[in-house]
Amino acid sequence: MHNGQAVHNTWLPPSVDRFYIDMDYSSCVVFLIGEKLIMMRKDIMEQITESYKVMLAYHQQIGSLFQVLDNRFASEQNTKKLLPISANKLFAVCDYQYMFLDSYSLLNHQIPYDSGLPFWLGRFYINADCLLGDTPIDDYPAKQVQHLAFVWTWVGCDDPNLVDADEPECWIAIVDPQPTNPETRIYDVAEMVWKWIRIETTTEQETDGWIFGRFYPHEFGCELNGSWQVKRFPLQDISSLYQIYQLIVNPLTERIAQLAGGENIKS
Repeated sequence: MHNGQAVHNTWLPPSVDRFYIDMDYSSCVVFLIGEKLIMMRKDIMEQITESYKVMLAYHQQIGSLFQVLDNRFASEQNTKKLLPISANKLFAVCDYQYMFLDSYSLLNHQIPYDSGLPFWLGRFYINADCLLGDTPIDDYPAKQVQHLAFVWTWVGCDDPNLVDADEPECWIAIVDPQPTNPETRIYDVAEMVWKWIRIETTTEQETDGWIFGRFYPHEFGCELNGSWQVKRFPLQDISSLYQIYQLIVNPLTERIAQLAGGENIKS
């Protein structure tokens, strides 16, 4: 996440150029777009400019967070050095569709403004000790990278698989994915993790603030057989570099070090 300007221009397009017929009613404006009749509510129109500015500020802060995390995880001073999968991309969910934001560009087929806002954004990290040679990180086989760490942010609503939260959240996790095919690219494994963690249906226990669960392979695309542990907390708790270390960097790097030393993810 290295180009804040592109956030302005891509995620929340300020204008949409379409042919329309304007018919002003008392409570809405009606637009005829193609064969669709769309009611534009005036109460929404009165709030949209300020709401737009708020969402821009939110996305800028998320961008800054991941930039800081990338730098801090890569420090040699950590218990383990972690590097990002797809360093120029964020995993994202827009309008119930799983996709990617590539260098802040919304890759959603052809019409970005039809995709909705990304209510999930996240990134995966792996133990740098697993990387040997010149193979790009994304192309490493899963058998060589046993564990993944991730950091996800959620606006706190609009997810069909979760009860709405009171406020935006940050989720951190450690994953032992165990794909059916150990030759699967770690990038593809990360995509499966992104899609198929379901804390509401596969949680097995909760201990010390961590939620533990597992994957169930199925015909819809999940080929994972392993386990995961997730911790979620209010995003506003991350308001300083100290808190970034205490809530994200230290827990994940220390846990990766423990697993690299032979511990089980469920221990």
